[in-house]
Amino acid sequence: MDIDEANRMWRTVLADGDPRGVEQLLRSDTRLRLLGHEWSGTLKAAETAELRGLLLLGGAGDVPFAVDSPWGIPAGAGLADALEHVWAPVARYCPGFLAALRAEVLGLALVAMEGRYLLGYLHLADRNGELPRDLKDLAPYTGSDSLAVLWGTAPTSLGPTDVVPLLDEPLPPGVRDLAAVHASLTSFDFDLRLDRFTTTLGVSTLADYEGEDPSDYGQDEDFVRAVNGEFDRWIRFCTCDSAAEAYFLDMADRDAHDVPWVALSSINGTSERPGDPFWDWLDKAVPSLLFCV
Repeated sequence: MDIDEANRMWRTVLADGDPRGVEQLLRSDTRLRLLGHEWSGTLKAAETAELRGLLLLGGAGDVPFAVDSPWGIPAGAGLADALEHVWAPVARYCPGFLAALRAEVLGLALVAMEGRYLLGYLHLADRNGELPRDLKDLAPYTGSDSLAVLWGTAPTSLGPTDVVPLLDEPLPPGVRDLAAVHASLTSFDFDLRLDRFTTTLGVSTLADYEGEDPSDYGQDEDFVRAVNGEFDRWIRFCTCDSAAEAYFLDMADRDAHDVPWVALSSINGTSERPGDPFWDWLDKAVPSLLFCV
């Protein structure tokens, strides 16, 4: 279906509180299809995704969450209560981010796919004007305000002494706390992947240039810094396509609590340090990347 039809259908099923309609639309979500392919090797995996719980703004159409959900959302919880419950472990670190979630999220869907659970945060992307306080008041689709889904995968429960092989050390504080809520947070153009610490190490090192002719690269400041090893402990963990930005954990530069700073590398190739404290970045930058607020 095209984007106009998809948005009309989303508005209809949300206004009607239609769980079956929500399930069908979630199965066609691009990021869910990509996650299904990552887990099973086929884009068709999302076609078998099952809705195991749904909480909507206003409560119409709510479906109790499965009791074996890894987030343990209690029976009878509404949307606001569920958001508070899921993010309670890190609430003191990122109140601004959580305020944006409470303000922007229209629904929370628990989905089972390929033997795993995900939480889908339903929100309007590129919205204009105020959000409705009743889903029946969703404005007709006008070319913006498209329904988007932010997918949160199950928590990664790693202790402070559990070594991550590709890091050759435990996950640092902050990163470990966030991973205990969601191992990854991904939407159509936003991708924060803490689970890649155990799969793919995204770093810029001198090894990236070995076997290649240095004359193929501009001898700019960043190239020299890379050759000198300055980025050897930079680990890419987040990208935002619409902002044309990538974010790195600077493992060589940490705060007094051993939490790494977040450094920005923009599409024009510039990289800046020291960047922002991890929780400040999540609290202040991420709401804008996700919701344009």
